[in-house]
Amino acid sequence: MKNILIFLLLFIGTGLALEQFLKMTRITPPTLKYYDSTYGSLNRPNIDYFKSVEGLYVGKTNYDGRFRENYPKRKDDKRTLRIMLLGDSFVEGIDVFSHNHFAAYIEKILGEKLNRKVEVLNFGRGNCTIQASSFYFTSRLSKEYDADIVLYFTEARDVLDLGIAYEYPSTSYDLNADQQLAPVYLWKNTSEYKIHKKLTDNPILKYYDNSAYFRLLYRAVARTKLSGFPVLTFGKFCGTSADQDYTPLTVSDTVSLLTKKIYDTICKYNNGQIIFVVRDKPVNNPAIIQYLKTSNYKYINLADAFDGYNIKNTKINAYYFKASNAYGGHWNNDGHKTMGTFLSNIILENMSTYKMPDYQP
Repeated sequence: MKNILIFLLLFIGTGLALEQFLKMTRITPPTLKYYDSTYGSLNRPNIDYFKSVEGLYVGKTNYDGRFRENYPKRKDDKRTLRIMLLGDSFVEGIDVFSHNHFAAYIEKILGEKLNRKVEVLNFGRGNCTIQASSFYFTSRLSKEYDADIVLYFTEARDVLDLGIAYEYPSTSYDLNADQQLAPVYLWKNTSEYKIHKKLTDNPILKYYDNSAYFRLLYRAVARTKLSGFPVLTFGKFCGTSADQDYTPLTVSDTVSLLTKKIYDTICKYNNGQIIFVVRDKPVNNPAIIQYLKTSNYKYINLADAFDGYNIKNTKINAYYFKASNAYGGHWNNDGHKTMGTFLSNIILENMSTYKMPDYQP
């Protein structure tokens, strides 16, 4: 009996020590997402985070779960030019260091050209389509944050109605019986959320997702879903697997009524200080620009910055990560630099058409 008790104490003590070791050494970063009762899945605030899949990100989220910066909700100087970014993982940009993110280039270039402080707030969230991000924007961000310009990134997935929109576990817009925008909370019906709810309702397991062991399990399951069990377990001995195809694709999906109403609603913000940034890689849908052009909405076409996957007029691939020898799904350092310079130049060219604080051409 004594030996069993000693074994149990040593076992528990070792487990707790390993738990603390994994946390302190940051071998297992915190789970990035949490559930908000109104908005669904959001980034956790104030956590240290690293990512090393395509490129490398080491940093932390701020008080509101944003990466890269820690600006307050309201400007501390009326002359400050405040730009808000919304979009998916391309905007979130945690495959490069913060100082290499295209927002850093925008701040530097516009700050020097305009001789004023420039703040870029990054509200990008990985895999978030416009159906979900627009609800978050109209119901919260547009009311709580100052912004002179909103760069709202949009791409081929955004024009679809339902289906893929709800793969992202957040409150999204849908059309009600009167064909008007209304929030839907389908994320509350997912098995993942139901399991999470049961665990957090248990006082003993309430903080389960703070455990380093859970983080390891969570990432193991996520990687298994992405790469498959044989590849992760047996590596090269399991045989070769097909590489992901990053060949540019053009589709002809029409812009759904849901998406049209979302575009129309977004553009009412701050008397139209919205600029849509249309991404055509890896999938291009010409119908997006056609609708924006017909509606006289401001837009920027990223096809003017990139020729295929190369930076325009160069042979530099904006998607190739040398360190990991991978053609990832996101922009590398060169891609971000190109983006920052390209967007800054367009904003400067059209500055007189925006309602800038105390702007004198």
